[in-house]
Amino acid sequence: MSSFTLLNLASREKNPDYHDKTRDMETALAWNAVQKTLLNMDRWDLSKYIKSVKLSDKTIVISTTKPIVNAELKIYQEQILRTANESFRQIKTLEREKIILK
Repeated sequence: MSSFTLLNLASREKNPDYHDKTRDMETALAWNAVQKTLLNMDRWDLSKYIKSVKLSDKTIVISTTKPIVNAELKIYQEQILRTANESFRQIKTLEREKIILK
């Protein structure tokens, strides 16, 4: 089994114009939802192509390094969203409505 990709919050940009520290926990939960879903679906191999996971108030944006991976992730986006929203409910924050794949 491959190792998990860690979200290194200490190395992220600290400029307040570009970095919203209030969403660090939410972003980590979204990353975890992606990784957990891929692991459960036996598609962990796709995780190495995920460049970033970003949040807005209504969406989770997953950026990848290969367009073909977007097609693969599309199959799992409903499960990823469900898993992320379960975590968001636990910390009483906004649930997201959809996933955008880039």
